[in-house]
Amino acid sequence: MTLLRKLLIFAAVFATCLRGEERPNLVVFIADDISWNDFGAYGNTAARTPHIDRLAANGLRFDHVYLTASSCSPSRASILTGRYPHNTGEASELHRPWAAHLPTFVELLRDAGYYTAQAGKYHLDQIPQADGSKRLDRAFDRTEPLTRLPGNSGGHGRWLDVTRERPRDQPFFFWFAAIDAHREWDGDREWDEAAYGPKHDPARMIVPPYLIDTPDTRADLASYHNEVTRFDHFVGKVVAELAAQRVLHDTLIVVMADNGRAFPRAKIRLHDSGMKTPFIVHWPAGIDPGQTRQSLVSAIDLAPTFLGLGNVAPTATFQGVDFLPVIRDDTPVRRYAFSEHNWHDYEAHGRSLRTADGWLYVRNARPDRAWLGPADAVSSPSHRDLQGRPGHRPDARASRCVSGSPRAGGTLLQSR
Repeated sequence: MTLLRKLLIFAAVFATCLRGEERPNLVVFIADDISWNDFGAYGNTAARTPHIDRLAANGLRFDHVYLTASSCSPSRASILTGRYPHNTGEASELHRPWAAHLPTFVELLRDAGYYTAQAGKYHLDQIPQADGSKRLDRAFDRTEPLTRLPGNSGGHGRWLDVTRERPRDQPFFFWFAAIDAHREWDGDREWDEAAYGPKHDPARMIVPPYLIDTPDTRADLASYHNEVTRFDHFVGKVVAELAAQRVLHDTLIVVMADNGRAFPRAKIRLHDSGMKTPFIVHWPAGIDPGQTRQSLVSAIDLAPTFLGLGNVAPTATFQGVDFLPVIRDDTPVRRYAFSEHNWHDYEAHGRSLRTADGWLYVRNARPDRAWLGPADAVSSPSHRDLQGRPGHRPDARASRCVSGSPRAGGTLLQSR
């Protein structure tokens, strides 16, 4: 860390102390492969997410938050660095690291006195530094690698340990990430009915119009929702622990996902089913409960917002904007949100622009290639049903949703 950066951070923290302001604790729960409308708080009557729904009822539900990439590691790298994927170095594509010189907001919070911890799925390469350290180690005081506990492969096994074992004399930032709801559906074979309730009934599933309503697709959706419920259960356990420690009031919690569900026309796609994320903010000390927010927000806005709440000035590398005005009273901070579709199992190059008044422009730079979903979605029962089983013939509209791609000149769609 340069001397100038140290002085700037010291000045910000010193000014905070003079004003007597308390910096909130910050927690991000990030789900894996969950679409925006798969929580009950968003009106999904088939979803069972009571803990997340309670956070929404006592906080804010954001209706128009968009990721910069509907692909795991590019999306997460973008959130942490506050930059568009193509501006992170190699991290615009799956399983690639971001450029070593780019700071994350977590590092800046740590330098400013926050205790920082990561537990669960990280899915980002640790980048060797000149001093022999690695990027992940530099950002977090404590890292808990992905732990698959006996009977639970969901990735949330160490969340409570981190929450309970934190220092009590520092504000904290926690990055709690699950594997849920990533294929394959390990939740089915590890189901704990006493903890999660009964499994989801395929007959009650809501089949979106871009899928075929068949028994196999319904069973596929039910297994997916089982993992959404398991994620919700562990969110609830951490929230209960924060309440028991009497710090929930002063803790800002965000619940979101890294990309859409692993089904056709969702994960990795530029459509809302892939790029729009659920986004719940719970902060009793800072907001009135039970509200919704309609203003446009991009995932890269999370970094400067958290830095602002921590009274830390973002460096020039961050490309997002502080959306605290949206949290406060839904004052808009942006007119457009940009997203990308790059390599993820299959070659692709797509870009999209969303407007605050509900339009979506999609441009495909590889019109000669089908816009296939990720490999796990392509091999799913839902995809096979779209292709057509013996004796079944999908309609033309569904076929276009799977294999069609926007023309090279771009396609304009009404998003809302």
